[in-house]
Amino acid sequence: MTRAKATLAITLLSASLGACNSPAPAPTTLAAPAKTPAAPAMTPAAPAMTLAAPAESTPQPPAAGVLDGPIGQSLDERDRNAAIGAQQEAVSSGTRKSWRGSRGSYGFVTPGPENGDCREYTHKIFINGRPREARGQACRDNGAWRIKN
Repeated sequence: MTRAKATLAITLLSASLGACNSPAPAPTTLAAPAKTPAAPAMTPAAPAMTLAAPAESTPQPPAAGVLDGPIGQSLDERDRNAAIGAQQEAVSSGTRKSWRGSRGSYGFVTPGPENGDCREYTHKIFINGRPREARGQACRDNGAWRIKN
């Protein structure tokens, strides 16, 4: 940086900073060398704007679907949560998912093919060795699969 440019930069910076707290000093004019274009005028930066992040919607927990009915009443809370998780995963992925509870209950969920924005599914649960079966439906809601019943 040439000495003239440095002096100009310091003068402009001093004037800018001084304007914040006291009257500005008289402007000083410096001649730039003939072969070098004048440095662009410095302007104070605009105050930074803080943008609030858009409110993220908290994803809803998977719905119980068929597990709200008689088929799910014999399950304890942990087994029921395992079954609900497998049910949601199966309808979302389109592949069969199995689960095993902590008290010996187990089951599997078989999703059907997509039919528009929905698909049917079958949930087969074994409680005390006895099979129980229920059918339900899941549909896409804003791109995510949600159990309807």
